[in-house]
Order: sequence, then C-alpha cells, then structure tokens
Amino acid sequence: MRIMKMKVLFLLFTLLVTAAKAQDINPALYWQGKERTLRYTPDGEEFVITNGDKRFTRAIYGTNTGFRFETSDFPEFGLYMPNLGGSVYMAIATPTATTWIKDMESIESRFKSGQRTYIIKDKKYLGSGVLTIDAVALSDGDGLVVKYQTKNIPAGTKILWIYGGASNERFSREGDIGADPANSFYIKATNCKDNVYDIDKNTFTLFYGMNTRPLSLDEAYENPKTIDKSKIISETLPANTLSITGTFPKGATIREADGNLIDQLDKLVKSERTKTPVIIAEYAISSVPFYFEMHNPKSHAGFAYNQLGKAFDKGVEFRTKIASTMKVNTPDPYLNTLGGVFSGAEDAIWEDPGYLHGAIGWRVPLTGWRAAYLADLMGLTDRARTHFNGYLNSQLTNVPITLPHLQDSALYLARSAKVWGTPMYSNGYICRSPNKTDVLHHYDMNVVFIDELLWHLNWTGDMDYVKQVFPALKLHLAWEKNTYDPNNDGLYDAYCCIWASDALQYNGGEVTHSTAYSYRANKLMADLARKIGEDPAPYEKEAGRILSALNRKLWIKEKGWWAEFKDNMGHQMRHEEPALWTFYHAIDSDIHDPFQAYQASRYVDTRLINIPVVAKNYADTTNYVVGTTNWQPYMWSINNVAFAEIVHTALAYWQSGRYEEANRMYKGAILDAMYFGSGPGNITQVSYYDAARGETYRDFADPVSMGVRAMVQGMFGIIPDLTDNKLTIRPGFPADWNYAELETQNMNFSYNRKGNTDRYIVKPLFKTSGIELTVELNARFDQLPIVKVNGKKVYCERIDNTIGQSAIRISAGISEKYEITVEWKGQPLHKEMISVAVAQGDEITVPLKNTPLALNDPQDVFSQPSLTATGVKGRVIGIEGHRTVFIQVEQGDFTFWQPVDVHIKQPVEIKSNPESGQLEFALINNMNQTLQGRLYLNGVDTRKDINLSPGGHTNFSFDNQLATMGTNKILVKGTTGSYTLETINWNIDNSAQTQYRTVSVSQAFNDKVSDIFEYGKYLAPRWPYTTLQVPTQGMGQWCHPTDLSVIDDAGLRALSAQNDGVINMPQGVPFLTPGEKGEKNIIFTTLWDNYPSSVTVPITGNASKAYLFVAGSTYHMQAHVLNGEITITYKDGSKDKLELVLPDNLLPLDQDIFIDGWAYRSGQPRPWRIRLQDGSVSKYHAGELGKRMSNSPIYIEGGMVTLLDLPLDCEKELESLSLETVANEVVIGLMGITLMK
Repeated sequence: MRIMKMKVLFLLFTLLVTAAKAQDINPALYWQGKERTLRYTPDGEEFVITNGDKRFTRAIYGTNTGFRFETSDFPEFGLYMPNLGGSVYMAIATPTATTWIKDMESIESRFKSGQRTYIIKDKKYLGSGVLTIDAVALSDGDGLVVKYQTKNIPAGTKILWIYGGASNERFSREGDIGADPANSFYIKATNCKDNVYDIDKNTFTLFYGMNTRPLSLDEAYENPKTIDKSKIISETLPANTLSITGTFPKGATIREADGNLIDQLDKLVKSERTKTPVIIAEYAISSVPFYFEMHNPKSHAGFAYNQLGKAFDKGVEFRTKIASTMKVNTPDPYLNTLGGVFSGAEDAIWEDPGYLHGAIGWRVPLTGWRAAYLADLMGLTDRARTHFNGYLNSQLTNVPITLPHLQDSALYLARSAKVWGTPMYSNGYICRSPNKTDVLHHYDMNVVFIDELLWHLNWTGDMDYVKQVFPALKLHLAWEKNTYDPNNDGLYDAYCCIWASDALQYNGGEVTHSTAYSYRANKLMADLARKIGEDPAPYEKEAGRILSALNRKLWIKEKGWWAEFKDNMGHQMRHEEPALWTFYHAIDSDIHDPFQAYQASRYVDTRLINIPVVAKNYADTTNYVVGTTNWQPYMWSINNVAFAEIVHTALAYWQSGRYEEANRMYKGAILDAMYFGSGPGNITQVSYYDAARGETYRDFADPVSMGVRAMVQGMFGIIPDLTDNKLTIRPGFPADWNYAELETQNMNFSYNRKGNTDRYIVKPLFKTSGIELTVELNARFDQLPIVKVNGKKVYCERIDNTIGQSAIRISAGISEKYEITVEWKGQPLHKEMISVAVAQGDEITVPLKNTPLALNDPQDVFSQPSLTATGVKGRVIGIEGHRTVFIQVEQGDFTFWQPVDVHIKQPVEIKSNPESGQLEFALINNMNQTLQGRLYLNGVDTRKDINLSPGGHTNFSFDNQLATMGTNKILVKGTTGSYTLETINWNIDNSAQTQYRTVSVSQAFNDKVSDIFEYGKYLAPRWPYTTLQVPTQGMGQWCHPTDLSVIDDAGLRALSAQNDGVINMPQGVPFLTPGEKGEKNIIFTTLWDNYPSSVTVPITGNASKAYLFVAGSTYHMQAHVLNGEITITYKDGSKDKLELVLPDNLLPLDQDIFIDGWAYRSGQPRPWRIRLQDGSVSKYHAGELGKRMSNSPIYIEGGMVTLLDLPLDCEKELESLSLETVANEVVIGLMGITLMK
C-alpha cells in the first residue's frame, strides 16, 4: 500500500517554530490561503474590539433558562425568550440629523463574562462627548437591563431605541452561529406581523406568537424530516400568546412605526404604524445615567423606572459572582480572560437537574458527552452530585435480558433495535433523561458518564457515596461487557460512545477508544472495591485482560501508535490510521507507558493535519490546531476541526509530558475561537478551520468542559485521587513562565519564579480532610534542588522514565496550606529536540550533549545499534515514516530518556507535478552516499545518467513518447543498487500512435452497476451482536440509515450503443461496455454473500499497461486500508498488483471527494471519472457542479466510474486478471479492461 505523503507545506510548518513579525508571516501558513485578523484583544478579563462588524455573535445568559440576549460588536440586542423575541437597534438624533449608532465614528466594544460594554465617540453627532452603554442580564428573571452613561454630550441630542420582530420562531439550532442564518436576529418586517403593542407612557407590553407553532424538540433536533411546515405557519394557538414588557426612562416617548422601513432610518423615524409594526422609543440624553429593560413578565413582575438602577447593579453583581467561579492569571494575557469565560459558560450549560448538551444549540438534557467533568473541576460539587444522581436514577435495574441482540429492521439493520429487554436496553443501561427510566436513546453514553462519575469520586473522596453508587457501577460494567464484548476477548466494540460518534461505526470491531474507557473503569473499580470491602478480583482480571489484548492486538509496535480498530469479521484487518480520539482516550484512560505516550503523540504530529493559527496582526506563528482524522470521504463528525477535540488532545500531550506542544495546541484553539473568531470569548464547537462547517455553535458543553479540564488538569496539572487521600500537582506551564495563578472553588494555586528559586502556594479547599499532597516538577538544573515545605526542608526524589526532560517528586504531606520553595542548583539541563532524516538502510550517528547510558528502540529502527561516549549509531532498518528511538542520558544528578525523532525515507524519492501536461518529476537522493546510475522510464532506457550527491536532486521532463497517461514506472539502475519508483499523471495525452486492445469480460459480468444499492440487499454475513454497521442497501451509515443513492448508467449505455458497444474516453482510451438497457455490465466482488469475494477472467497476449474501469461502494471507515486488489498474472506465474485504497485510488461510485491539501487529502492525484448518467468525464465533478461539503458527503447524481491503470511487463505473456474485495462492507466492481500495447 502506498504511504500518503504530507505536503511540503506541512514540513515547512513543523520547522517554523519561532515567532515571526506580523508583517513577515509566510503566506503558506494561511489555511487555504485565507488571511485572518486578530479581531479581539485582551485587556484584563475583557475582550476588546474597535469598530467591529460582527452582529449577534456574543450571547449573554441569564438565570439557567433558555433565555439569552445576543450582542454585536456595536450596540444592538437580540432577544431569545427562548424563541425569537425581537431585537433592539439604537440610533442617535441631533436637531439636524439622525444616524444609527452602529455607523458612528468610533465604537469600542468590551466583553467580559456576562456583560457587554460599548464606548461610543463621534465628532459629528456627539462632539467631544462619550456615550457608554453597559448591558447585563437580569439576576432574577428572563430579561436584560441596560445602563447608559454620558459625558459632554451636546444639548438636544436624543437616543432612539427601535424594537420589533418578535416572531416566536424557534430556529433549528436556536439561532446559533454557523447553523442558523446569520440574519436570524435582524429585525425583519415579516417577523413584525401580528405584533401587538400596548404602550403606557414610558413602558410597553408586546403581545406576540398568536399565529405560530414553534418547532418541537423532536422536529428541531432528532427528526427534522418530520416537520410539517404548513402547520407551523398556519396553526393558531391564541391561548399560548406570549408577551414581553419593557421600561424606558421617564420622559421617553414611545410610538409605533412601519417595520418595512427598518433599513431606511430617515423614513422609519417619520413613519406610522402598519400591519408590521415596530416601536420607537425616544429620549433626550442628559448627564444623569439612565436605563432601559425588557423581560418576560411571566418570569418577573413589572419594573418601575426607579427600580432599574438597582436591577442593573444586581445584574452586575450576579454576573460577577458567576464569573468569579474560576480565576486565571498568567504571563499570557490571552489566557487571563478564560476564568470568567469558562465560568459563565459553565453556568449557561447548567439547568437543574443536570448539564445540557449546549447553552444555545442543542440546549437539551443529555447523559453525556463530556459536560459533567466540569462541576468538579471548578469545585461545584453540589451540581456534580445533582447531575450524577439524576442519571443514576435513570439506570435500568428491573429490565432483564429477555431478547437476543437485535438490529433495527426499520432502519435497515444499521443500529440496535430500540426494544426493552435486548442486551442494549436492559439492566445497566442509563436512559437519556435524568430521573426517568422510560426514555431510550440511540447512543451508549454510559461509558463517558461512568468515567465522569469515577472522576467525581476522585475529586470528592466521599466513601459513603462510593458505597452508594457501587451497585450502579457494577451494573454498568456488566452491561457494557455483555453488550460490547460478547466474545470475551477483552476488546470492546464502540457503539457511538464518544462525541464524534455520528457516522462512526465499527461493524463489531475491536476498538481502542471504547476499550480504553473500559480499562480505566475496571481498574478504578477494583481499587474502589478493595476500599469498601467488595471483591476486587473480577475487575482486576478484566483490566488485565483488556490491557494485554490492547498491547497484543491494537498497539502497532513497528509504528508506535494504537490502531483505530481491528475487524472481527472478514480478514480481521487492523485499521492503522487512527483518529485523534483514539490517541487522547488511550492516554486519558492510562493504557500507556511513557514511551508509548510519546510515540503515539508523534502520530498526531506527523500523520494528522496541524493547521497554523496565524493572523496578519498577531506575531506568534507557533500555535496550531489539529484535525480529527485523515479519513475520506467527509461525513459529519468523522473529519472535523473541533475545539473539544483539540483541547482534549492538548490534555493528552500534557499527560504525555509534552508541555510545550500542549500549550501551543491549547493556545491555538483559544485564539481560533475566542480572538480570531466571530464573537469575543466564544467557545465554539466547530472551528473556522473546518472546511465543511466552519465556525459553528457556541458554548457547547463538550468544549466548555474540556477547555476547563485541559487547563486545570493539564496546564496546572491538578490531579486528585481523594478516595486514596492523595492530591498530585504536576504543572505543565511553558518553560518561560515566571508566574501563574488559578483559583477555583476547591483550590487556590499560585506559582512564582525569581532567579533560580520557584515558589508554590497551594491551598486545597476540598471537603475531604487529611489529603497528602505530591508535587511533580520538571527539573531546571542538573542538581537536586533544596526544597522546603512550610519552611521545613524536605527530600525530593528523581522520577524515573521521564521522556524529554528530567523531573522531581516532592512529598509535601498533609497541611491546610502549603508554601513550597524549590531552590535549583547546578547547570541548566540540556533539553534537546533531536530530529534526523535518514534513508532506509543507511548508517547514522546521533550526537548528544548529555552522556548516553542506554537505548530503547521499541520500533526496531536500528540494526545492531551501539552507544558511544557522545551518542548512538546504527543502521536504520525501520519502516518508512516518522519513527522514534529513546536514549537514556545523564547530566548531573539526573537521568531521563531523550527521544530521537527519526524520519525514515526511501533511499531515492520522487517528487512530481501531476498537473503538468507532460511527465515532470525530481529525483532526490536521500542516502548518505552519492547515487550514480541510469534512468529508465516505463522499461525504456532514457539515456539519461544520474549523478546525485547525498541530499541532492535533479529534475526530469518527458513527453508522451516515453511517458503515458496514468502511472509511470521509473527505474534507477545505480552502482549501489536498483530503485523502482512510480509517479502518476493523468494529464498526459498518450501518443497518437498508441495501440489499444479492448478485452471482453462480459462472460464474467454478474450484475448491472445500477443495481449496486437496494434496500434489504446485503443481509449477510453480519456481526451477530449489537453494533453499528452499513445498512442493508450497501451504503450510508447509522445516522442516515435510509440514504440511497440512485445509480443511473443511461448516459454511459447511450454512448456505447452509438458506437457498437465501445466508448472512447476523451483521452483516447476505448472500453467495451454494453449499450443495451438491462444488460449486465459489471463484475462485482464483495465479502457480502451477494457476490463472490474474487473473480478471475482470462486475458491473453502482451501489454505495457492495463486501463481499468472501476466502480465500487466504500466509505470513510475503510479509509487507508486495503479495500481490494486487481492482480494480473502472467503465464510464468509472476504477478503485478494494483492495490485499491480509499481515498488514493478507490472512490465511492456515488460520491466525489473534496481535497484542499490540509485536512482533506489523497495520496494520489485525482483520476478521471466518467459520470454514468451523461457520460461526461472529469476529475472533479463536484466542483463543476458547484457542490460542496456540508453535513453529508458530496453525492453525484447517477454515480461515477473511475479510470485506473496498472503498468505491466510487456515482455511477459498475460494469463488472467483477478479482482478481489478485501475489506468488509465494501463492494468493488470492474466494468472494463483495455490493454495498451
């Protein structure tokens, strides 16, 4: 299988690790060439922007209800009550002119958690004056209250409030950015219809919603296809009429105007009421602060105007208290805003009795995903306990298994049948809603919920609660084992048990991330059992079985990472290109040793896309975010760039000891979402850098929780195990930080460095007493330091087996407060980043600054390595790619393992230009010796000699006299050996003299290509237990189990019929294919029992190449594995093979793939594809049709067949061609063969 190469761009980025001046940013670092701007800058706890242009992108939340108001970069407010409650615009009027405030000369906008402030200046309208506007939510109702302060405003200046557009519309995702239209909160005349205002002096009441029926929860989120839009428009429910009450300053006048003129201010202010009314409130500005408010009168009594000052102050006090839940202070001002931001977001996703899926979009209760870690991290133990108790009350305890494993026939067997008494929906299962045992869900949220509960026990140390929940834990583990490890091999299937679970399906496979969860649960369960007098043996045994199986079956020793999963069916293949979640769950669940952790992190460095987070007015270019997979084709949640995934990965880097990279990754996510993004301090779900969705959703529970967790447990390294009365603090700060402070409701922590002395102050605020504190620190100097705890000298010990740096452990004992001083001695430690590139087979010497003691070569990189006094040397025999070896080194009092990142390359490498009209490539000598020899192309002596010094390269160019369309074989016959390479170029036109011979394979046709997808067709073999799998129509996935692509080959047949059964590609290659309607035209192979797994057809004569028409069904779960093979056998028994790999050369016949060279890549150039319904030929039909990614793949109506090729040995006589399908759930077909003489 060909190894996918990273683009030169990414190699460039990995080298660019120093800060650059803003004006010197390399344009290649801009994602997809798009320049970004630092929009918001930090000032203490505030985000600041001047004259910003984003509208309704920062939410202000209230009192743990669905109410919020949206704010913009200029003063305007959109009310969500929930459902649309209209918006407020503002204008300034002078005796001579009127203008929108948003258009004024200078608007400085400030946001801090729960409060938006605007400082407005304009010489024309305000003279030398300043207008300051502060908006907060009510502290005891659903509404907002706004304070206005003025300074030197000219006499006669008035402020106008324009309000309207309350439609009671429930947006599909509650008006969230990226998911609903950007203009959702704009005042529109259509939204003003049927608004009835009752005006009384300076107050009003709006009645609205008379002719509306908002979307139900099921319509909005679970089954949007069930929406009957006509009923939503026409149903009249007058009993549900809603109202909003508002209060303006005394002396203000309120009147109605024509909402149709909302975008024409001059006409609007002169207009009269129409059937689409808005109101205009007008007030003469004075030097005395003034206020206005709006609220839902069902949530709070009406206000007298003289109560608004107090209401505002209470709102400020309310928001300040919430924002103070967590406080952060570091040398990095971009992180110092996070305490308030995270605190406000935590409160926004809480609604008794538990955490919600999101604060805005997906504002529904949910067992998972990662939200419930949050309460304990911030010290909100009561909220944690309420959440956990609510869902423990939802665990099934009286539903025994009475049925076998059942898949849902109505959903074409894609997922489990929602039937009580099946293994999934039986005792141990935790239902969807808190305190209810009658609401099924299609996720396995048990595993993450239990992991959060176990962390809660670690945070609280409440042994009485341990005893209380132990039966529930026991029931869960039995349920998880029975349902997802029914063959008892210690490896578990993953049934949508993580956030990125939509479209993620393993067909009964053995999955790393779900198995890691079960390992940690069993390991901790054994420990808890021992503490409360229960039998730990079953859990110890299962944890041991799991870890052993993981290391035997899923750890890829020669590569140094965990596989995504291993098939239980078919050829039991291992899928060796894991997702980001596989890495971070493996680390987070502690299935690793330090060497495994470092090696696996290098997979993230080198095999997943790292996107620089850069902006033209932000100097630091070292921060980045990372994509979740390298899988194709795109499907929602499969290949994304998402905040929670990035920061969870950063946490895993901290847990792996790679602090500097962890900080850069975490900072990248923060900058991307909160400073470069559309709204200040937004905690986005999906990143701007996600090519499919872009910036989408705010204050979603997963990223909120993981943002806090990565900071508390990663950056500050606070790791509790209070069930054992232990607290470990392992700070992961950047090396150049001299101070850092964190305050939560369960911990005060501060660090300060002066010269060679570090000082830590720790004050635990846990309810559990008698906690022993251990502090683990990276060593700065090469002698053991002098350590004092509360003024008393204590011993510190070295930590063994650290990677990349040495470390010490301080046992600080039990105290209410700790003051720890560490006085470092000796010389600074040599901390090297050693990376070498070497050709496979070469000998290298790796020099070291520190004294080498031992070598650990877990990936067998070296053959017979030896240590010298200054380094290590050996012959490199490891497999190609980025490998790692470890050398134990010594400096002073310390030893540690120095990682050496070894990039093993082919001895001779080829770089080509696949878009050229002729064959252009460079040969690169990666060896440490001169390459001399002769170049052969497609078996022909080019009469070109090669003389390349080590590291040298030379360029070649050939026209179609030697080069051919598609794959070209290059042979370098050198003095040091022969090197065979391939390069692909589909833009070359074969010579006009090229002779082709079509091969008839009609005798082997076993179906029509148009019949590949059919409901109920692919029934066996299937995993006999509960799982997620391809539906019976042979395509789609569990989230969209009814999808069916219609394959229409009418265009291809018509072209064939017009030319006596032959179609001629525009590139000149002819193919035999039936033109008659209804005639079979394809050889299908598959591991389903519908067709044979392999088919062999005879071929004769000699040829230099075979061109092939291939059409098949595959999908993202089979990316980067061998899907199938086409094998040419010669008379002498030798063979040539074409490996069919998604997305390199095997593409789903109903889909096109998006390639941007970043998160979406292919290992080979795009091949030509023939659209079946019209016969058109293109490499990228989707681009020509204007299609793009959204939540689903890029479907091409009618389907496409792909042109592939296989170079042959023209000196050998041909015997047969075989097509074999190797991967599960895949169907591969061959429609035609043409031989090139």
